[in-house]
Amino acid sequence: MSTDPWNELELAPTSDKQAIEAAYQQKLENLSTESDDIRAERESALHAAYQSIINSLVAPFTPSDDSLANPLFNEFRDELTELLGNAHRHTQVSSWQLLVDHPACEVVSLRNDLAALVFDNVLNHQKTCQNDKEMVSSEVLVFLTEQLEWTTREDLKARYGEGFYYRMTQQDIPQPEFVPEPIADTGNLANIFIGLTIICAIGLLMISV
Repeated sequence: MSTDPWNELELAPTSDKQAIEAAYQQKLENLSTESDDIRAERESALHAAYQSIINSLVAPFTPSDDSLANPLFNEFRDELTELLGNAHRHTQVSSWQLLVDHPACEVVSLRNDLAALVFDNVLNHQKTCQNDKEMVSSEVLVFLTEQLEWTTREDLKARYGEGFYYRMTQQDIPQPEFVPEPIADTGNLANIFIGLTIICAIGLLMISV
């Protein structure tokens, strides 16, 4: 079985559960001509991939074992928790600048998990706020999006859904591209109309003669 459940279902990362379900069912249907042994093995692999994807959409973010084993990562996480718990500081960009300047952010192998950790914790904070004054401000979200490069993280969009993802990154949700209907060639229509007019005129002349 492929280690990547998205590859197993031959589906690009998405938060659309209907699309995931459709891809899963289609892959199962494709096994109808296989032998019982092969079908049973593939069904098991597909089911595992499907469950992995569905669970990832609702499960909290889990850092890698390497990140958890790094003391800098844990220091960063503790400072993040403390910052979000301070109603005054977490509204200030300067406070978040101090967090982003933490030595952990200079470790290349930690960057992806750190960015995802901040996204997950800030989003959960926003969900539990009772009023707007308690929330992390739009100004801070824009700052974090730039500093942590959230706009490059398709995995975050797939995990949390486009609604939360675009709200956190302070972007407008892309609208479907409008493709205008082709316009008829009025030049050809005009030529046809002129031709019919001439034919009618000739017909009238012949009748009058």
